[in-house]
Amino acid sequence: MSDLTTAVNELYDPALSVKVVGVAQKYDTEPNRPPPSRSPEYTVPGGPNSYHCSKNSTAWTQGFFPGLIWLLAERAELDKSTINPHYRKEELIRLARRWQADFKYLARPSTNHDQGFRFQLSYGRDYNMTGDEEAKKVLIEASESLVDRYSESAGCIRSWDSMSNVHDGDKYTLNNMDEHYLVIIDNMMNLDMLYEATKLTGDERYAKVATRQAEKSLISHVRKDYTTYHVANFDQKTGLPMELRTAQGYADESVWSRGQAWAIYGYGQCALRTGRQDFIDTARRLTDVFISFLGPSGVPEWDFKAPKPCPYDASAATITAVGMLWIYKLLLPTDNVAANGYLKRAIQLVQDTLRECLTPKATLKEDGEVDFGEGGWETLLAHSTINGNPTGRRRFMDHGLVYADYYLVEFSNELLKIQKGQRS
Repeated sequence: MSDLTTAVNELYDPALSVKVVGVAQKYDTEPNRPPPSRSPEYTVPGGPNSYHCSKNSTAWTQGFFPGLIWLLAERAELDKSTINPHYRKEELIRLARRWQADFKYLARPSTNHDQGFRFQLSYGRDYNMTGDEEAKKVLIEASESLVDRYSESAGCIRSWDSMSNVHDGDKYTLNNMDEHYLVIIDNMMNLDMLYEATKLTGDERYAKVATRQAEKSLISHVRKDYTTYHVANFDQKTGLPMELRTAQGYADESVWSRGQAWAIYGYGQCALRTGRQDFIDTARRLTDVFISFLGPSGVPEWDFKAPKPCPYDASAATITAVGMLWIYKLLLPTDNVAANGYLKRAIQLVQDTLRECLTPKATLKEDGEVDFGEGGWETLLAHSTINGNPTGRRRFMDHGLVYADYYLVEFSNELLKIQKGQRS
């Protein structure tokens, strides 16, 4: 593949930067006052296609939007022709920092396990790009908050203190936390931040917790057929799972596609950090199963075993596509053929997702205002599914999500790096 990015050329259109910056400017309604306390998260099913902005004080997704802007700043370094010339890298950095400034106080203590999403995508990217010491401090504090949530006897990080979005949610409340210990597959997305904290500090505690969590999910969340459970409830004394179920998929024994994607991406990251063959093998097998479930469109559905028709989940596609790039990097030194097979399949997955889910282009008007295009879509992708409640009161929220966009742009940046490496 001599020119990888040509296959997904839409990802390198400067119009992408216009849409993201347009959102940043639209929802920062008072740029001379304190930074926004709400962050773009999703569009409402059925419209309008503008963002709903969730409160930073209660959300788990607030790191994605500043992360998107940091990715644009990185893109400006990788290939400035892919960014609208109206936006300078320095201005993108200023915007990213403004959008992450409001939730810094959540670094420690944490309200749940979602610290990797909150802080590695924002302050972590800040430190990696600029070397800012304050960003490093926040990242380490967020990592400490995950260690706070780790139980040596359970051998894993508690994800949720309660679980209300199931029919028997009264079993999992704040008042009886000694009776449950809930860990979700999404926890795999926190572990790279812990490895990074060890790299930054030399303190092995963080990496040890990350590796122990990955090992524990191998015997709980990952089934023998390499599909995944969403939620594991552990016995806090023995460290053994008492229950294996779902809170966002169709059924306990079904395959929630985004959960499978979190596992693919997370085990790929853990393998890159540790070099462990079992993590590499797990990432590959999880991916092979994911691909085997794809239907004629090539876009994953909300749950691979849910009754048809079933809505798409574009976020599962973009998360998995990045995870496949991690597998490519892992295999390239020893198995070029297999590595390039995953690279080619990742590109196809993104091509299919763009065909089915890409929203209309935004344009920058002469007065500096942004026209978001037909339908007023403020997300880059449509057709993600935020929640499918398995209680029988399912709400298929088929719309656009900020995290589908984040991983789409991360994929495009990583693909550009691979291409540059092939040419050098």
